Amino acid sequence: MAKIKIQKNLSDADMFKGFTEEETFENAMLRGEGLRQAKIAKKKAVENKQDAFYREFLTEKIETQIGKMLLEIKMEYYKDGINNFYVQVKKEGKNIVLETGPKKLK
Repeated sequence: MAKIKIQKNLSDADMFKGFTEEETFENAMLRGEGLRQAKIAKKKAVENKQDAFYREFLTEKIETQIGKMLLEIKMEYYKDGINNFYVQVKKEGKNIVLETGPKKLK
């Protein structure tokens, strides 16, 4: 029986040099899933760029002010016994209006 000497301090790439994996059902499915995930990530990146463009108009100060006002409105609804409400954004001329109301239960 021949004794095989294992080399030390090899990188992963060096250890798997020349190795080709056999194509199996699992490998094909994993590769397909990876491609699908890559497509989804690319689509989300494009959407995030568009969202970032629209968010440029909202400064941190404006976001904070809107958040505080919505919290006040939520507390008013809560005091009236309404737990869920909606927020609707409308454009009236050159003004933006946030309209709220209680959500109707189905």
